[in-house]
Amino acid sequence: MAGILAEFGPVSSARPSPSPAEKPSRGRFWCRINEGKWFAGVCLGIAAYGGFRVDWVRTVVLLLTMLTGGLLAVAYLVLLLVLPVVPTVSDYERQRDAPRYA
Repeated sequence: MAGILAEFGPVSSARPSPSPAEKPSRGRFWCRINEGKWFAGVCLGIAAYGGFRVDWVRTVVLLLTMLTGGLLAVAYLVLLLVLPVVPTVSDYERQRDAPRYA
């Protein structure tokens, strides 16, 4: 047994733990952003999540709210209550790019 271990060398884990620089980032997440909000920051959070311009998101939300007879307004209010709040867009980007388990 000692000869086999000496021949193959020390045993290491199959998946080495990544160094802090190699940890995956948190990635995109849903939130409300207070920095440039008009009502609650939900549209700004959607725009930051998808990389869209916030004025287009606001326009689409307004049009879809009118077309659905206000049903989208109910979904908007649910998002208002459920989504976490981030103070600024730059804070969102910092949290998005931070390591996942930091």
